[in-house]
Amino acid sequence: MNELIALVQRLASAPQLTGELLAATLAEEGWSVLRARPGAPFPRVWQKDGLTAGIQGDPPGVHLAVTLWLREVDEDDEGFEALEALYEEAEAESRRVAAEVEQGPLGARLAPAEGDPTGGLDYLHHSAWRLGDRTLLVGAIQQDSDLPVLVEAVVG
Repeated sequence: MNELIALVQRLASAPQLTGELLAATLAEEGWSVLRARPGAPFPRVWQKDGLTAGIQGDPPGVHLAVTLWLREVDEDDEGFEALEALYEEAEAESRRVAAEVEQGPLGARLAPAEGDPTGGLDYLHHSAWRLGDRTLLVGAIQQDSDLPVLVEAVVG
């Protein structure tokens, strides 16, 4: 969580997020490149202490998504009950992380987010705030039925 807080604090006052700015910030905070495409202007996938960060989107909609918790969907588990239990676990983790953000060093500076901070994504649960010029969203999501369920923090 400290890694996330450090990134959010650094990015809160940035007038506009760019891929280059996010990559430089991640490097300065000690994150290492996990994947880079040859010829790309900056690496998009980073890692640190078991967390994965992805630089997503193109200007002006660039944002940073940090995966805080991830569970694979077990295709051998038959039935809706197993998936529902996984969703409940993800929602509980999302709520726990959101409470930690609100009670942590950023708490006094957070304001409720305006508009739809989800970018149209269908989160199982999310909490979102404004911090300076940035929006911080913490949420549980499964973006497709064959993808993992995860809890992520998105800075945009």
